[in-house]
Amino acid sequence: MASLGSQAPHCLKYAIFAGSSKDSKMDEKVLKYVVKVVRDTRHDTLLFGPDSMDVPFVKKPVHYYSDRSQAPEWLRDAEKKLEQCDGFIYLCPEVNRSIPPNLANFIDHFGSNIYQAKPAAIITYSDNEMLGSQSRSHLHDLLTSLGAMVVQNFALPLIPKANSKLTPEGQLSDEGLSSDIEKKIATYLAQLNWYTIAIKNHKELYMPMPIW
Repeated sequence: MASLGSQAPHCLKYAIFAGSSKDSKMDEKVLKYVVKVVRDTRHDTLLFGPDSMDVPFVKKPVHYYSDRSQAPEWLRDAEKKLEQCDGFIYLCPEVNRSIPPNLANFIDHFGSNIYQAKPAAIITYSDNEMLGSQSRSHLHDLLTSLGAMVVQNFALPLIPKANSKLTPEGQLSDEGLSSDIEKKIATYLAQLNWYTIAIKNHKELYMPMPIW
């Protein structure tokens, strides 16, 4: 597999968010695969899988509480953990030509203090060769409106035929396809690492991004 930046001087911490498609087995396969790829580079991960993102429908985001102690404990805990992350990775299948509802709902619980000036990668996947462009576009717009810096990619979906080409353990089973997918994922995550390290260095040398 191509280098994802394992020689970088920083150990980065990424939050990985897994959206739910209509096929939970496919979601689990993709999550296992991407987690393994990231951890192989010796970066830390904070996982928010479909089960952990089964949270109440957002009525009052955490930043709407003038006194954070009044927010639900799980919400305060999640905010603290996300604030400590250097960047975000979103695993995004396409559901009804848009973002998975559980993923959008989870994102909406938090404000720009979480997302501002932090890089984000969107890894789309599907059970065919076609889906991914609309969900990625919608998620890109949502994240950038919150201040995140979304790393562009032009290969959609990044993981096609995910259900049939990934084993239950999250291993690619098709030699020809796996080489292509590994190259695309490696390049994309290396770009994410580049931006994350650059921003992290700037914060340490200069100052954090001013936010509202």
